[in-house]
Amino acid sequence: MLSNSMVPMVGIVDTAVMARMGSPAWVAATAVGAILFSSIYWVFGFLRMGTGGLVAQAFGANELDNAGRITIRALCIAGLLGAVLIVLQQPILHAGLVFLTDQNDWKELTAQYFNIRIYSAPATLMLYVVLGALIGLQKMRQVLLLQLLLNLLNIILTIGFFKYTQLGIAGVAYATLISEYVTVGYGLYLARGPITLGLKQGINRQWLFDPAECKKYFTISGDLFIRTLCLTLAFYWMTALGSDMGVMTLAVNTVLLHLVHFASYCMDGYAHAIESLTGYAVGRKSRLLFRKAVRASISLGCITAGLFALFFLIAGDSLIAIISPDPAVQAVASQWLPWVILAPVIGIWSFLLDGIFIGATETAAMRNGMIVSLLVFGITSTLLVPVMGNHGVWLSYHVLLVTRAATLLGYWNTLGHRFGDKSSA
Repeated sequence: MLSNSMVPMVGIVDTAVMARMGSPAWVAATAVGAILFSSIYWVFGFLRMGTGGLVAQAFGANELDNAGRITIRALCIAGLLGAVLIVLQQPILHAGLVFLTDQNDWKELTAQYFNIRIYSAPATLMLYVVLGALIGLQKMRQVLLLQLLLNLLNIILTIGFFKYTQLGIAGVAYATLISEYVTVGYGLYLARGPITLGLKQGINRQWLFDPAECKKYFTISGDLFIRTLCLTLAFYWMTALGSDMGVMTLAVNTVLLHLVHFASYCMDGYAHAIESLTGYAVGRKSRLLFRKAVRASISLGCITAGLFALFFLIAGDSLIAIISPDPAVQAVASQWLPWVILAPVIGIWSFLLDGIFIGATETAAMRNGMIVSLLVFGITSTLLVPVMGNHGVWLSYHVLLVTRAATLLGYWNTLGHRFGDKSSA
């Protein structure tokens, strides 16, 4: 939770810095740029999730050399994909902006941000692999160190560039780019143990491109790719709907989503923990370990969700004022704050179930469930937004959360075979 809590802090600081430029357009440009990269990188979230699940199972089976080989194979894939993103940067930027309404020239600012930050793609994707490997090995303190380094360095550089240079939004992008390359270098150092074991026979085609292992990894990755793409499209559609309602609505939704994401990332700490423990239990073929981990994560997760809801109820308006000093943004944001208060209580179930199914590498269920959830979200937003406006956007988001959890619960009995039988898990 401590590790994950640092992730949204960068976006919050970026938004707070840009909010002091004197126009909502700067907030909107930073928000859209950050969302574009979040969307791109979320699509490649399989690099973290797939690596984490497989490494956890190898760790549970006491096969650390195999965990190292899984990590090395994923690092090679991540580096290649990062290079492809750099080559395709202009088509990606155009596709990301084409459905968003252009107001106050914020698209030009977004393009400036995007064209700098895209060069961090190889580092970002390789860092996903490193984080997945460390989570799978239950080395959460090292994950925390990496997140602290990445996000604190990013925050320091962002504020420094804003205060001491005239770079503007380019400074925000450079801060992220520098931070990600520094962090992935340190991450490779922290993960040197399993990587060294994986390299003990040297790099050769026999194990690096082993057909069975590659098929297994790409099957899992393909399922997670589709699952994450659907989730990304849902968040992108939320942004597009907000942009259609004007730059003020887009800026306000950005501020509110920062609060939602802060709670979500914190609660996702339980998802990462249950992911690692589920994978370990699968490797051990221990149903008892699995059940104990599930009970603990549900109990603690629900308590934490309730505390976040109470925190937003009490301090929500103050948090909005900290992120954005604009009185107009604060006044409008208060209208939709109740949706932020409700989000942790609704969202915790989908976070926990995601972690369980990732650890068990039951990724086909996640893929199918997310496809259904996206369809439900699309239908709901199409029907509600014309009637309810931005309230319809937020209600559709909560319907998405409920549907994600419900569809995964429908696949619960499929977990049984991971423990050597066909009965319910």
